Amino acid sequence: MAKLKYDLPTNTFPYKITRRLNALSVPRRYCYETMEGMPAYTPTGIRKSALAGTTSDRVNDIAWPWIRRLVIIKKQYKNRFSSERLERIDRMIEFANATLYTKLANCVIDLKKQDAKEVKKKRGWTESEWKKHMDYIGQVAAPKKEFKPPPVKRGKSVPLEVLMPRITAMASRPDFKCYKRMSQENWYRNPEKVAPSALKYVLTERTKKLAAPRNLQPQD
Repeated sequence: MAKLKYDLPTNTFPYKITRRLNALSVPRRYCYETMEGMPAYTPTGIRKSALAGTTSDRVNDIAWPWIRRLVIIKKQYKNRFSSERLERIDRMIEFANATLYTKLANCVIDLKKQDAKEVKKKRGWTESEWKKHMDYIGQVAAPKKEFKPPPVKRGKSVPLEVLMPRITAMASRPDFKCYKRMSQENWYRNPEKVAPSALKYVLTERTKKLAAPRNLQPQD
């Protein structure tokens, strides 16, 4: 007889369930509480084995705080912390600056230049510079000016009766000029037609000589 792949339903759970899921649903006990061989704890509740154990370089590098925070703490509490405590902060900055994660995040600081910047004294503003600065802040903070166009100046009101002739002239259709042909103009004269006085003209001797054909003889 083959083994069943599921457990039979019961009164409390009337459904079939696979044995694999049933076994996975049982919680595991990773640490059995036996009085013999239990780990020793410190009064604060930390395991002594955890304090005596060695951590990897990766865990040590991740455990360091951000170098930017250490630098800000050093600047803020420079006049409040003791010299020993400031030395410990400097060592922490050096260690955090040399980790691989700081290099990958491009957060490495040149400590020599950083110290040189702290040694320099910041020059205070003079009264003229401060006044100029406050004037500039006042200009920036002031509301934006609106350059509106000047209002249209209108003349005195005129009654409608006076305006009606102009309104009717504007409302009427314009008169367009129609250009005629030259033959339709009054001043036009047809060149093909001959005046009656030209037919009664008497030829003179001079005009006869000019109208007569010329005999052209070749020269020797």
